[in-house]
Amino acid sequence: MENRSINELKSGFERFYTEHLLPIVQATEKIRQKYLHYFMLGCLFAFATIPAIILWIAYYQEKLRAQPVQDDWQMPLAYFLIMLIVAVAGSPIYFYRKKSKNQLMPEFIKYFNGFSYQFEGSIHSAIVQKSRLIGDYNSHAGDDYFSGTYKNVEMVVSEEEFEKVTTTYSNGKRRDHRSTVFDGILILLSMNKSFSGQTVVFQDKGIWNKVVSWTKNLSGLENIRLEDSIFEKEFEAYGTNQVEARYLLTTAFMERMLKLREAYKANRIEFSFFDNRLFITLETTKNMFEATSLFKSCLDRKLIDETFNQFLSIMAIIDILKLDKIQYTG
Repeated sequence: MENRSINELKSGFERFYTEHLLPIVQATEKIRQKYLHYFMLGCLFAFATIPAIILWIAYYQEKLRAQPVQDDWQMPLAYFLIMLIVAVAGSPIYFYRKKSKNQLMPEFIKYFNGFSYQFEGSIHSAIVQKSRLIGDYNSHAGDDYFSGTYKNVEMVVSEEEFEKVTTTYSNGKRRDHRSTVFDGILILLSMNKSFSGQTVVFQDKGIWNKVVSWTKNLSGLENIRLEDSIFEKEFEAYGTNQVEARYLLTTAFMERMLKLREAYKANRIEFSFFDNRLFITLETTKNMFEATSLFKSCLDRKLIDETFNQFLSIMAIIDILKLDKIQYTG
């Protein structure tokens, strides 16, 4: 895309919204009202049927105490019906979110010339694993996925969640236990600073650093001693080459990374250099890029403006880290 600055992008969005986005927003609002109607009907049905099923369960349990039954199928069926009714009643929330995002977001992202959007897209697991930033996981779900070029820097922005799912069996019943490994934003950026090895930087965990090194699979990497004392207290670095790591982690770059964490109020920020790319993870509890909601009018600009500012803040990373410079010197 052309090299518009962040301020230029801000000043031009009002006109883009009025001339291009508003008709799509108005059409999406009609869809929202339809799905909201479905949701309300589902809730009425759930409020009418679930109490009746619960009363039946209570009655049936008393009956079983008096006369136990082997291989009973009625109780599991009753619980299944409750779960099914809740799922059906709540389904308009998901289906509207999917419909509205696929209708609105591809048009929204056209403002940032050269960018594309994919609902529930995700960065390829091979890249995630090579970054060594995400711990052991076996469940991976993507949400909002953007890709494009800003100031000659190729970038991918993806909101994703990684979980570790373990299964146990007790009395013939299967139970899945889920623990969140990472939930937040992944950012993949091209770099014009050539390097051959890998450098990985984690937030310092103190006495838990050894545990982190085991869970992140840092085999083949050595601990990097950094010259900046402030950064050394905040982060722990590992790499394939001490000299190359210091070439990448200049004092100026480290100061920018600290500012970046502060700017995004991230619970955790970590990054990895490999294959001439910079991979950044921003862990946050906030659900980003939610331009629509089933329970708010699409004509209310608040959500779209918030999404616009969130995407601008991600693009600003290139300016903060000065990745757009032809001769990157730190």
